[in-house]
Amino acid sequence: MSRRRRPSRRSRFSDPSGGEPRLDLHMHSTRSDGELSPDEVLATCARRGLSIVALTDHDAPPALTAGMHTVGDRTLRVLEAAEVSGTHEGGELHLLVYFNGPMPSLFRAFLTARSKARAARYEHARLSMGLAGVAPADDDAVAGRRALTRHHLARALVAAGHASSVHHAFASWCGRKHGHVPPVDLTFRQAIEAARAAGGVPVWAHPRHADAELWLSTFKSWGLQGVETNRPSLSGPATAALSRLARQHLLVETGGSDFHGWGARPLGSFRYRHAEARDFLDLLAEAPSDASCPLAG
Repeated sequence: MSRRRRPSRRSRFSDPSGGEPRLDLHMHSTRSDGELSPDEVLATCARRGLSIVALTDHDAPPALTAGMHTVGDRTLRVLEAAEVSGTHEGGELHLLVYFNGPMPSLFRAFLTARSKARAARYEHARLSMGLAGVAPADDDAVAGRRALTRHHLARALVAAGHASSVHHAFASWCGRKHGHVPPVDLTFRQAIEAARAAGGVPVWAHPRHADAELWLSTFKSWGLQGVETNRPSLSGPATAALSRLARQHLLVETGGSDFHGWGARPLGSFRYRHAEARDFLDLLAEAPSDASCPLAG
C-alpha cells in the first residue's frame, strides 16, 4: 500500500487576513434550502472571522465566484463547490465537489440539469399528494437556477395548511417512506465520476461510520478522494473513528458546518482548522481547472 501523501510545510492556500486560517467547507444558501442569500452567507462568514469557505448548495451551480472576496475590513477566499445527491444500494448519499478556481462550464451545466430534475421531482410529489393550495415549483427552480428539496416541499405543505410544522410535514408526507418524492435518478458512482471528469475533488459528505466501513474501498475505486470527517453533529470519538477510516484508505479529510440557517447553531460557530485541512487544500491546489465533464448533458 502506498503511503499517505504528506502535507507540505506551507499550503498554497493561506489566510489572506493574517492569523490562523479557519475554514467552513459545507454550507447552504437560498440557492437550495438555506435561509440566507449567497451574499448574506459571505458577509456572515467574513464577520465571523472565517478565512476559506465553500458554499455547497444542493445540485446547484455556485452563486459565489472563486477567489478573494473583501467584505468590510475582512478578506476571505471562496472555493466554488456543490453538494451532489446520488443513490447507492437503495439509499441517498451526498457528494461534496470542490474546484481549484472557477467551476468548468460543463459541470455547471450538469448541475443546472440536476436542479431541473429536482424541480420535476418536486412537481411529481406535489401532484401525487393531491392536496389543494401547495405552491408549484417556481420559475427559477424549473429553469435550474436554484434547487428545490424536500424541505421546500415541507414548507409549502405548512403554508397550504396541510401540516402544522416542517417536522409534521416530513412525518406525514415528505419522508422517504411515504413514496411521494421520486428517488434521485443519478447513482453515487455517476456523481463521483462526473466530479473527477470535471477536475473536481469529490468528498463524501456526512457519512455514517457504518456506511463508511462498508463502502469506502468501493467509492475510492470509483474516484472518491476525500471524506467529511469533522462536523458539529459528531462527537470527538466519532470524528476520530471516521478520521482513522479516511487515513486507512488514504483519503483526504474535510470539515464543515452544513449550515442552513434554520438550525440553532449560527454560521461561523463551527471552524475547521487550517492544519486539519492541509492535505485537502494541497490536493485541491494540484487539481486541474479546465477539464470537461462527459455527464454534463
